[in-house]
Amino acid sequence: MKKVFFALLHVTVWFCTVHADRINLEAYAGSFDSIPLGMVAFRPTGGPALKENLPWEIIADDLDFSGRFCVTRSTKIDSSLFRTNNIGLFIDGEYTVNGDNVSLECYIREATTLKLLAGKNFSGDVRQVRSMAHRYANQVFDMLLGEQGFFESKIVYVTDKGSSKHLYIMDYDGYFPKKITSQGEVNIFPAFLDSSTIIWTSFLRGKPDIYTGSISTGASSILIFSRYVQTSPAATMVLDKIAYASSKNGNLDIYTCDRGGKNHKQLTFNRSIDTSPCWSPNGYQIAFTSDRTGTPQVYIMDGDGANTRRLTYEGSYYDSPAWSPKGDKIAFSSLREYKFDVWAVNPDGSSLTRITSMPGNNEYPTWSPDGSHIAFVSTRGGKSDIYCIRPDGTGLKQITKSGNAKMPDWSKF
Repeated sequence: MKKVFFALLHVTVWFCTVHADRINLEAYAGSFDSIPLGMVAFRPTGGPALKENLPWEIIADDLDFSGRFCVTRSTKIDSSLFRTNNIGLFIDGEYTVNGDNVSLECYIREATTLKLLAGKNFSGDVRQVRSMAHRYANQVFDMLLGEQGFFESKIVYVTDKGSSKHLYIMDYDGYFPKKITSQGEVNIFPAFLDSSTIIWTSFLRGKPDIYTGSISTGASSILIFSRYVQTSPAATMVLDKIAYASSKNGNLDIYTCDRGGKNHKQLTFNRSIDTSPCWSPNGYQIAFTSDRTGTPQVYIMDGDGANTRRLTYEGSYYDSPAWSPKGDKIAFSSLREYKFDVWAVNPDGSSLTRITSMPGNNEYPTWSPDGSHIAFVSTRGGKSDIYCIRPDGTGLKQITKSGNAKMPDWSKF
């Protein structure tokens, strides 16, 4: 058992075969909005051929999904195909399977000369091929764009089966879902506290309290509790603080505390329901939902509760605000025409934009770490699944297919 556990942890080792880790794209990308890139199937160099989780397909899916690349796939190096599709660079590679282990060699080459520009090597347990491929896709982002890729990020979410609701975590693309709660019949509103820890609302003691738990071990403990309702936690890693909603003074108000569950401070004092807090990326402000004007609307206040102002005015119902990683947009769910859709607005209230327009209810938005995508829950297929979309409404992709996924939260880088 210890040997297997170590193999799972020891995922990749890599090196670069060129002097610089960055490749100048000016000679290859031209004026294209998305960079044309070739992807050639990797060649087996020893041991059996891979039958599933083919690394070149995973890398191509990642880069295609990002919207920054237009990937053309090929079973072999095809100069004619590259010319037809204006491809200046392509990726190819080799792999060797030896028992339970696999090693990958990934190359970026010029399409016209076939010159090797960069090579990277990964090795580990064969079950970690997807992780290796995601890692390489991130490194392609860094080498070509000078930016962080989000392909190793995770999404935590709720699945329900009858009256039971449990938390799961999965890769950003929906693979490897893993159950991370085992106690309590109702676990809801999950959020990342940091890369290895989550917080959520649980009814383990018969009423809603806030718990914290380890993603890797599943160990959990109660964090915020009282005789009253404690719910909707949200964390800011900038200040190491948690915002949450509590009814300990009669109705739901927004409170904050430190990440250890101490030093509680009440921020709102209205005879209304204030809930669903969300921190701005710099930790200076909090967006939240309040029905203080009669219908649920989104408000913004400073992190200490000062300078509260209403953000939304159109429509009769807003909820689940989610601040973009760059701080330039706030997404939320809005009820219009008898259904929920995801909308976004600037923090100053300008540029209200509808993002989803497909059938069914579309709600609970959460941003990718780089702000390029929004994951949300949709019932467009008759059941509840998680989808991703770009903020301009393009690039829709279904992530889960279980039919019972809700309340996603996307990790940071």
